[in-house]
Amino acid sequence: MLPIEFDLERALERLGGDRELLARVVGFICDDSPRFLLQIDGFLEARQLDEVERMAHSLRGLVSNVNCLEIEEKTREIERFARDNDASAIEQALPPLKNLIGKLVERLGPALCGLEAA
Repeated sequence: MLPIEFDLERALERLGGDRELLARVVGFICDDSPRFLLQIDGFLEARQLDEVERMAHSLRGLVSNVNCLEIEEKTREIERFARDNDASAIEQALPPLKNLIGKLVERLGPALCGLEAA
């Protein structure tokens, strides 16, 4: 699988060049994305698919800040499966999403250090 793509320069431009704000956004992604995945797991287990949809939407919004299209597409897919009440499809879509989130957080960690140092 190819490395995950994101665009911090575009994110910085969208934030008016505010590196401190971008560092906070990246920090939120690193801190909150894994928590959102845990919540999705819990809601899926409880078959609360409306909450799965809401959390996937929130996750998509969060990662959209750094223009990570792979994750945006995967979360959009999970939202659609939740609306369609298809728990089985969500169960199949979650492992690749978790993998992508893990890779994103892993790559954003050093980027966050660079933003904070600047």
